[in-house]
Amino acid sequence: MKFNIAILPGDGIGREIVPAAVTVLREVGRRYDHEFNLKHGLIAGAAMDQGLPPLPPETLEMCRKSDAILFGAAGDPKYDFPGAKVIPNSGLHQLRRELKLFANLRPARYIPALAHRTPFKPEVLKGVDLVILRDFAGTFLRGRRKTWQNSRGQQAEDTLVYSENEVRRALGFAFPLARSRKGKLTLVCQYSIFDTSRLWRTIARNMASDFPDVTLEAMAPDNCAMQLVRNPASFDVIIGDNVSSTGMLNNQAAMLMGSVGMAPSSNLRPEHVKGVSRAGSLQWGFAFYEPIHGSAPIHAGKNECNPMGTVLALALLLRHSLGLDKEAKAVERAVDKVLKTHRTYDLMEPGKAKVGTKEMGELIAAAV
Repeated sequence: MKFNIAILPGDGIGREIVPAAVTVLREVGRRYDHEFNLKHGLIAGAAMDQGLPPLPPETLEMCRKSDAILFGAAGDPKYDFPGAKVIPNSGLHQLRRELKLFANLRPARYIPALAHRTPFKPEVLKGVDLVILRDFAGTFLRGRRKTWQNSRGQQAEDTLVYSENEVRRALGFAFPLARSRKGKLTLVCQYSIFDTSRLWRTIARNMASDFPDVTLEAMAPDNCAMQLVRNPASFDVIIGDNVSSTGMLNNQAAMLMGSVGMAPSSNLRPEHVKGVSRAGSLQWGFAFYEPIHGSAPIHAGKNECNPMGTVLALALLLRHSLGLDKEAKAVERAVDKVLKTHRTYDLMEPGKAKVGTKEMGELIAAAV
C-alpha cells in the first residue's frame, strides 16, 4: 500500500528524534511491503532560520495533501524572548487551527521494562493503559486575553469560553473512544466552581444515555491528580474542560511510562472519525502526530535525547490514520524489546547499555 506522510522535524531536538522515527518507518515499509512517500517541510524555528514565517504556506499545503503528519518539536529560544512578535510555537498553533485539529489525544501505558524507572511501585503500574483527551477548540486559547495597569498595579485577565457545540463535538469523540477501549470515561471539571465546568457535566450526562456501554464519572482536577498516583489503572479515557488541568495531568501520566520522552500524542478532528477497525481501534483518518515534550534546546545537537515518544507517535499514526494495526503493534513490541537492554540517558539503569538518539532509532528498526 502507498501512503503520503508529511515529515516536520521542527527545531531543537526535533531535528534528531524525527529522523530516528523515520528510520523505523522505512523499516516498517520494507518489512510489510508498504510505500511511504515522505515529504519533508519546514516549521517553527527551522522555518524562521530560513527567513520564513513559522508556518510557511508551502508547508501547510504539503500537509493538506498528506495522509498524516509526523512532527518533532518547536521552541527555539533564540526566537522566543520577551516582546517577540513572532515565536516558533505560533507555527504549530497555526497548523492546528488551519487543519482544524481540535482534539489532542495522549496515551500512557505500563511498560514492564521501565517499572523501576518510575516513581511508582510496580504493583501500582500493572494494568495502566489510559488516554488523556484535551480539546483546543474553546478554552483559554480562544477566550479574551487582557492586561492593563491601574492604581493597584498590573492586572491580567484570561477568559475561559466554550460553546455547547464545541463541548458536544469533544464528547462526541470521547464517548466512542471509551467504547472502543475499556468502556470508562472520566470527565475532569471543577463543576462546584465554574459555569463552563457545569456546562460540560450537563452535556456529558445528557449524552451518556446514547452510550449505555460506557461508564461516565465526573471528577475534580485535584482528585484526579491524586487518583493518578494512587490507582492509575482505574482510568481509561480522561477528558478535561480546559487545557490547563489536562496538560498538568498529561505530564503526570507520562511519568507512569518512566519519562516524558516516552509519551506520544496525536491531534485530530473529531468529525473525521471513520469507525472501528477489525482490530478494534478507532480510525480517525488524517491527523497530526508528535511526542508530548518540547524542543529541549540544551540537549539539541548532542545525539542523546530519547526518540521513543516520537516512535510511539509513529505507532499511533500507523494504527489510527493508516489502519495498520499489525504494523503499529510491531513498532510497540520493538520498543519494549529494545528497552530491556538499551536506554537513552533519561532512562538509564545499571546493567543497560547507553545509546544515543540515532542508535536507538536503528535498534528499534532492527527489532520491528
